[in-house]
Amino acid sequence: MSINARPSIRGFIASEPEKLETVNGNPYVKVRFGQERKQRHEDGTFTDLGKTFSTLIAYNDNIERIQNNYVPGDRFIAQGKVKTFTNEETGQDGEVFVASGIGHDTAYTRYDVDRSPRRSGPEHEAPAAAAGQAAERSAPEASHPPAFRAPDPETGGPSPAIGI
Repeated sequence: MSINARPSIRGFIASEPEKLETVNGNPYVKVRFGQERKQRHEDGTFTDLGKTFSTLIAYNDNIERIQNNYVPGDRFIAQGKVKTFTNEETGQDGEVFVASGIGHDTAYTRYDVDRSPRRSGPEHEAPAAAAGQAAERSAPEASHPPAFRAPDPETGGPSPAIGI
């Protein structure tokens, strides 16, 4: 079986996430991000090439995840794909990164890991039942959250109305 690998980016959030709608009325989030560019020399030194800025968009569960957890300056790593488009107003070609998954960059971000089970499904609708079930779980089972299932970027989706 081969390794499932997709393109990824690493950068920092440069603007407040903005929730918008595609021309078809489907929600998405748009955020500007920056990347620091450096060139490594043979002697081990680096030359700072400055920062570049681009746009990241995301659909589905990633909309709220980005809006609720990211502010300008946050470092992140995102998986997804680059999508090219032509701006209908200017006729210029551009590109955006369509994220299918995103997380804080652990090389720059301090955080605590919460391994308690997430509340979803029938337990979420009946809090008393959920509390009873949670108490019955063994410690090892409760220490691992459900796997993250991001939407598959290969299935596509509606094109966003992007005005960059």
